[in-house]
Amino acid sequence: MSNPVCGGYTAADCIGMAILMEAKKPRSPRILLTASAEVVDVQSGKSQSAQTLDLSVAGCYLETPNPLPLRSAIRLKLLFNETSITLFGDVVRSEPGKGMGVRFRALEPGQVSVLKGWFFAADRPDW
Repeated sequence: MSNPVCGGYTAADCIGMAILMEAKKPRSPRILLTASAEVVDVQSGKSQSAQTLDLSVAGCYLETPNPLPLRSAIRLKLLFNETSITLFGDVVRSEPGKGMGVRFRALEPGQVSVLKGWFFAADRPDW
């Protein structure tokens, strides 16, 4: 039976769509921050340049015309304010001609500290 609240979809379909939509949302707050990025596909070893659109301690969105396929394992070197950090992650969203969403793998405390320092600096550009 269709549900008018769900636009004619069944309740089960509506719940399934809500779960899918929730899964696509970033889990950590993301900060608009442009950092230079070198992306290396771990499997092929091929690298490409990109830049972050936004960044969090859990992941980022990289602007690049040639995003890697979903589930690609990557090594990511980010550079912001003359400080660099190397992280590992997985492509969780791929949009040809636009970019890709990356979820970071386990970060070390020092890496988290660097990212939080960048967030602070991005929020206070005059510092």
